Amino acid sequence: MKKVIKYSLTLFSIALTLFMFSGCLENDDLTTENALEGGMVTPTGNIPYKLGATPTVAITIDIPKGPAISTIEVYNTYYDNADTLVSDEVLMTTIDVAGANTSDDVEKSLTLTYDDLKKDILVDGAALPADELELAIGNAWELKYVSVMSDGRKVINNSTTNIGVANQYAGTYQVDGIFHHPTAGDRPINEEKFLTPIDAYTCWTTLGDLGAGYDITIKVESDNSVTVGTGPSAAYEIQMSPGEVNALDPATGVFTLHYFYVGSGGLNRVIEETYTPIP
Repeated sequence: MKKVIKYSLTLFSIALTLFMFSGCLENDDLTTENALEGGMVTPTGNIPYKLGATPTVAITIDIPKGPAISTIEVYNTYYDNADTLVSDEVLMTTIDVAGANTSDDVEKSLTLTYDDLKKDILVDGAALPADELELAIGNAWELKYVSVMSDGRKVINNSTTNIGVANQYAGTYQVDGIFHHPTAGDRPINEEKFLTPIDAYTCWTTLGDLGAGYDITIKVESDNSVTVGTGPSAAYEIQMSPGEVNALDPATGVFTLHYFYVGSGGLNRVIEETYTPIP
């Protein structure tokens, strides 16, 4: 039961990461004094940080024509959803605008590495790990933007950037294949499935066409071979079909799986599946 709860929490954390900081609120600026016009900026909203596959994070900040902005201060906070811990807010960087937005719209870009994202971040007194693969799926960084106006005012923007920790295999796939039943015969598999991340290399999804309560795990090994295992709420123990290929094609992102489980009567139910990522 604990295992089921753990993975359900992971799924919930992923969903929360995607939406908790979205730009669904109107971008009403907050000022440190006198609600004067200006200072609004619009940054990139949500970015997945796919562990082991995100060398840099690219952020675009749109600055509309208006009262002169001198600089934009970018503040960083890290959220550990699993333990409900939050880091202190740190000043990550300052972007120079120098009043260029008084004559036209301005676009600024920000490119960040993992070293930039973890710099000076402390969660419960501890720094983030040197190896990003140790980060927990579902955690996130939130970047906040404060416009420093030429008259000295500071305008805190409601629009933020959320950078959520995920793995590189999570997402929606078109799944085609065959379910070989020992007595009822073969039936085609034609489904859309979501791979829910567990850690940097492992996801879980449903078994064949059986739906909820019948799960498998898919773990990508260092040579791009794949280990198919028993899922968090699986009704049966999953085994890989001997002599068959279980692998990820890194060029296309396509998974090829062959596995089985022993059902009633001691007879094998054999599944062949191909997972094709849906953009």
